[in-house]
Amino acid sequence: MGLSTDDIMQLSLDLVDWDDVPGDSTTYVPGEDIESALVGIDLESPELQLANDQDFDLALAHHPAGDEARLEFTEVLDKQVEFMTNHGVPEDVAEEAAQGIRDNAEYGAHAANYRHNPSVAELLDQPYMNIHLAPDELGRRLFVEVVEELTADATVADLKAAFNDAFPEIRNAATDIETRVGDDANEVGEVAVHHAAGTNGGADVARAYFEHGVDTVIYIHVSAIDAAELREEFAGEEKNLVVTGHIASDAVGLNVLVDALEGEGVECTTFSGCDL
Repeated sequence: MGLSTDDIMQLSLDLVDWDDVPGDSTTYVPGEDIESALVGIDLESPELQLANDQDFDLALAHHPAGDEARLEFTEVLDKQVEFMTNHGVPEDVAEEAAQGIRDNAEYGAHAANYRHNPSVAELLDQPYMNIHLAPDELGRRLFVEVVEELTADATVADLKAAFNDAFPEIRNAATDIETRVGDDANEVGEVAVHHAAGTNGGADVARAYFEHGVDTVIYIHVSAIDAAELREEFAGEEKNLVVTGHIASDAVGLNVLVDALEGEGVECTTFSGCDL
């Protein structure tokens, strides 16, 4: 007897010791007796047809694809504030830094066709779900473990080498770890891993870290505009923004979930980024 979609969601929560399903994760079409799953970073309408054509019991996406997971996405952005305050950023400063991210997420969700992908799955009667924050949290914890093993005088180059050594998903990716602000020769100093907060923090969150004692911020992605703004503002201050790569970094945590599912007897076929 296979797992249900409820079982799979609960498994993801158990892996991070959480009680409640985050707002960015949901089941669009429930399923029972799941013994096979098509798993990827992004599964939308074409991939749902593929899953249905190839008789997969479940289509399991990482990124939110519609309905509640998009409309309630702003709930998980409280993690932005939590991570900043954990590194000494005053709460009022952290709240202000995160406000633009919240606004962008809310406006974007309001404008999106949040019914598109779920409605396709419903017509196909294809069990379909996405699990976003819990795998990202698994990845974040692994990132923190690597950071904590760095020596006191470690450089940005040392940090990048350590991540490549630790994570085959990052090592094998077509993208490289990039130093978007700062220099590889700089010491990393105080490091903040800003991952598993819904999305990257942009210039505002990195600035809040830099202005309150953090020397190196790790994002998994950042825009060119935000990076340029930070480079100009912190030129000569040996502040570093290291970007590990969006899809490769998502795969780190998602593959932990895949391993757990396979341990429960669900045969997983990975693609769309988590097959690195």
